[in-house]
Amino acid sequence: NPSQFLAARALIIRAHESIPVTDQDLPVCQTYVVSVLSLNSVNWVNHSKWFNTLIVTYHDTTDVNVIKNWSFVADLNATKMARPKISSKFDNLVVAEKEIIDVNAHYPYGVTYNQNHIHKVDYLHDLGFKGQGLHIAIIDAGFENANTLNALRRLFEEGRVLSTKDFVTHDNDVYADHFHGAAVLSVIAGEIEGEFHGTAPLASFHLLRSEDADAEYILEEDFWVSAAEYADSIGADIINTSLGYTTFDDSTTNHVYAELDGNTTVIAVASDIAASKGMFLCSSAGNSGDNAWGRISTPADADSTLTVGAVDSLGVRGSFSSYGYSSDGDVKPNVMSVGHNCYLIAPWDGTIIRANGTSFSSPMMAGMAAVLWQALPELSNMQLKTLIEESSHQYNNPDSLMGYGIPDVYRAYQSETGLSYMLSTNLKIHNIYPNPFQNESTLTVMLSSHIEQQVIISIIDELGRVVHDFSFTVYPGKNKVEINNVKSLASGTYRLRFLGMDGGVNYLPLVVY
Repeated sequence: NPSQFLAARALIIRAHESIPVTDQDLPVCQTYVVSVLSLNSVNWVNHSKWFNTLIVTYHDTTDVNVIKNWSFVADLNATKMARPKISSKFDNLVVAEKEIIDVNAHYPYGVTYNQNHIHKVDYLHDLGFKGQGLHIAIIDAGFENANTLNALRRLFEEGRVLSTKDFVTHDNDVYADHFHGAAVLSVIAGEIEGEFHGTAPLASFHLLRSEDADAEYILEEDFWVSAAEYADSIGADIINTSLGYTTFDDSTTNHVYAELDGNTTVIAVASDIAASKGMFLCSSAGNSGDNAWGRISTPADADSTLTVGAVDSLGVRGSFSSYGYSSDGDVKPNVMSVGHNCYLIAPWDGTIIRANGTSFSSPMMAGMAAVLWQALPELSNMQLKTLIEESSHQYNNPDSLMGYGIPDVYRAYQSETGLSYMLSTNLKIHNIYPNPFQNESTLTVMLSSHIEQQVIISIIDELGRVVHDFSFTVYPGKNKVEINNVKSLASGTYRLRFLGMDGGVNYLPLVVY
């Protein structure tokens, strides 16, 4: 009975991509867990169904010897959980002074126009694709003040923060922890009219904390695994990880470059498992390009992850951006996005600032992946990854600094659909109502036409299927078009596609409750 441990949405994703439910999806056996936790000095920390592991703390070696001898224990590894306070790994966030915003420049993007337009994602926004219906899990260090920022107000008012969960302290108050995740979230979901526009501002989110920003220990990789398992179980479409691991406070657990082959570290293996469940994974390459390590971190080495390095909005690589390849020769980073002088929302005061880091190029790309997947829902997660890579500017000549280069997500969309970027010049869509729609039998659309023409209106569901087609004759001037027999529409997010006589295409989103 998989519905006992996987949400309905997770089962739909599996069915859509023909992914079987396996023993790997089953919870860890509670009988074994209870046995381990019955020992006096043992306390639960986390567990993983994918690896069939239990993480505990202990202070009595006698208990460890008991655990070793149990028949159900295949292996046991111990590490010191020393937590000396260190400077936050995110302290090198580079902040520029807030600039005066010209609200009339590149409406509605303002200062974010260039970082959107370099990927042509603004073209997909124009077609109505802004991430509606896509669920993005952000696994990070905390989301301090995210629920109070004006730029994220619409996200919270519309109930599109679907869940929060803390896998470090388990208090689930992710808004009281580090600010890093809030900055990451703003790159995707932030909106200030005429000033700031994220890459997928209408997506929905799960905000998950796996990182302790004030220490660095290898168990944080295991916390990430638990967060990824949770994201899978509730049916997330995309995971963004603006985290990376190479060295730790306990240097005996440090990774060496040979381990970054995509198949060795716990977090890299888990990333590939997450992808095998149908999720699309975006990971920051790392910010070591200027230091002795230089290379990517993990899980950026994971085979199935789209690893993202940093350029500025003119396409110039940030020197801090970690380079590849992975130790087994895979192209890493896979692609580049804006993470050098990237505009985002400052979690501490809500102002628009610029910052440096692949922490921001990764969510830039995750948001664009959501928009592209919304436009092309028939694709699998790995087909989407390949399509993004193929749309990049140096796909035919990748290198270790920029991988396949800077994606053009509109070109990716065009290559799949054959549609050119052309809104109908003879047709303008004004409004649709009621929207949201519930149990009514008629939808009303207001549109204007320059000529008398046949217009085909299609209702398309989240999987890209045309559920209704209608043809209308419209006349010069304003037209009121009524679409009947739509009471049977199931709850969900739809697109209304308007095809004019000149071949141009217009879209409007429709939400059905």
